[in-house]
Amino acid sequence: MMIKDVYKLRFLMDKNAFSQLIVSVFFTLVLCLVMSTNLSAASLLEQRSDYRAAITADDKKRYRDFKRLKYGLKDYPLYPYLAYREFMRELPSATLTRVKRFEERYADMPFTTTLRSRYLGLLGIRKDWSTFLAYQPEPPNSEQLQCYYYRAKAQRGARDEAIEGAKSLFLKGKSVKKACDPLFLYLKRSGEMTDALILERLLLAFDSRNLRLMKYLAKQPSQSGKASAAAAIRLYGRPDNVEHFSRASKVTAFNGELVMSAVKKLARANVKEAVRQFNGAMKGQKIADDKRQETAEFIAGRLMSTTDAALMVWRDNIIQNSSNVALIDRRFRLALTRSSMNAAGRWIDQLPEEEANKLKWRYWQARVARDRGHHFSANQRFEDMTGERNFYSIAAAVQLGQSPYLPFANPIAEPQSLEVFKKPLERVRELLALDKVVAAKREWEFLLRRSSREQIEQLAVYASDKKWHHLAVQATIRGKLWNLIQHRFPIAHRGWFDMFSKKRQLPLTTLLALCRQESAFYSQAVSPVGARGLMQLMPATARATSKKLGIRYRGKSSLTDPVTNIRIGSGYLRELLDKYDDNRVLALAAYNAGPSRVKRWLNDSNGNLDAVAFIETIPFKETRGYVQNVLVFEMYYRELLGKPQLFLQPHERNMRY
Repeated sequence: MMIKDVYKLRFLMDKNAFSQLIVSVFFTLVLCLVMSTNLSAASLLEQRSDYRAAITADDKKRYRDFKRLKYGLKDYPLYPYLAYREFMRELPSATLTRVKRFEERYADMPFTTTLRSRYLGLLGIRKDWSTFLAYQPEPPNSEQLQCYYYRAKAQRGARDEAIEGAKSLFLKGKSVKKACDPLFLYLKRSGEMTDALILERLLLAFDSRNLRLMKYLAKQPSQSGKASAAAAIRLYGRPDNVEHFSRASKVTAFNGELVMSAVKKLARANVKEAVRQFNGAMKGQKIADDKRQETAEFIAGRLMSTTDAALMVWRDNIIQNSSNVALIDRRFRLALTRSSMNAAGRWIDQLPEEEANKLKWRYWQARVARDRGHHFSANQRFEDMTGERNFYSIAAAVQLGQSPYLPFANPIAEPQSLEVFKKPLERVRELLALDKVVAAKREWEFLLRRSSREQIEQLAVYASDKKWHHLAVQATIRGKLWNLIQHRFPIAHRGWFDMFSKKRQLPLTTLLALCRQESAFYSQAVSPVGARGLMQLMPATARATSKKLGIRYRGKSSLTDPVTNIRIGSGYLRELLDKYDDNRVLALAAYNAGPSRVKRWLNDSNGNLDAVAFIETIPFKETRGYVQNVLVFEMYYRELLGKPQLFLQPHERNMRY
């Protein structure tokens, strides 16, 4: 209500004395409320402006300005971040008591983890071991701090604990932080840096293909140990000598482990030669049956694409004696690729019972039964697995000609249950208002870790209400709230997705499902390989697509802008759908793994597979799961948007892949 509306209301009311008294009171209350709201909003905007100014002042080392601004922001939700910045500058001179007091005061802040790590690092550099252990009585998580921790234990007389910790840090196939060097020296002076320990690490370096570390370690043992280390380095360079080495060398635990590592290395370079030398290499060092099988399984895994009949027989003989689920899965998919459903069924039969009871394998057991003519049994199996929230359950319903059932739950908002989280929620609100998305995400995750499942459910509802879409998704994942479909699958950036789905003639549900899989609507997302933004575009792909669309590409930083990302990403998806005749299965696989790989996979399957079988035979686990997820996610978006359910389009279902 505006102030002028209040005045208008006042003069329209009855003018007798009593009524005037009522009106005066009413007018005063409403006017105060309106003015309070306006002042509050103005005050909040001023505080945000001052907060930005304080951050800038601190970054530019204008500490007097920073202190002045900080003093005026004591009531602002993000004040703790200013206090943290100031405290971190003073950390080198802070006492343990002061650090603990600060940590306790801001125990609900995510920066306490960084504070602890930094302070421990300072104590380690100073070799203040008594304070270190007083502050950190248990082993820390990071390697560097573990180095300091066990050095502190050694200095405080906890010899056995220090030695065990030193050994655990030493036994790695890669370089270890320099902070551990004094700890390893302690290990040596204690008489615990034995040849056996050094050679054990050398074998780890061999398996990690770290020749540099192997050469460094080879200098450390006694004379007899040096001979073993030198032999390992020679075999690393010439793994094709493994059978000769095994037969000619004394049978020892080290030589046995070395031979197995060398056989695996040979298999990476020349798998046929590894098979030829395998038996002799194993016999020479009298390798135990379980270790022999483990090594053979590694070789078998390298033979999945072989066309050599003898090697195929060798591979299958090894897998027939295996309980390795990943290896059996690969062999099953190979049989499926070659359209041998009967052979695929034999590999399913080899799975451990617990694994065979999973939905994936129950689906393929039903497919095998149908292929063998057992239609009643197959349909019963399909029926038993419908109604689950899973790709295979939906595929089973389709096999039966049924409409898939998608479980839903809509929890009632209970704002009072979140009163305890008032301050952190205010901080999240302000961080988002200041476009500090990464910090808001960190604050939210820290809040979720401290919440019960019931509280997480309410936080998901709250985030959805505030249109914090990515945070709502994050909450449902953290709480494993799979039935909260409305919150797991938000309809974010609706206007832009609507616009570009129409412009590119793309189903809105496909765009939303792909974006949900790629980034969960986190616009700042950056993958380990550099894909960015809502639709996780690689910069090179974005540049090429922009050129085709006639759009000016403004660099990879522009891909975190939702509009830019959706504009280019929808264009790239349209390009892929055009390439594959509007087939989402192929377009999605290409979006994730690249068109060249999809071409190779289609050549391998040679038109022998249906859509579900083709998806199953995709060699990359990530891409396989990606295509399955997007197809299922689109089902949920169809439900949410009131569109008819359709798992596979007719042309996708009828195509032979």
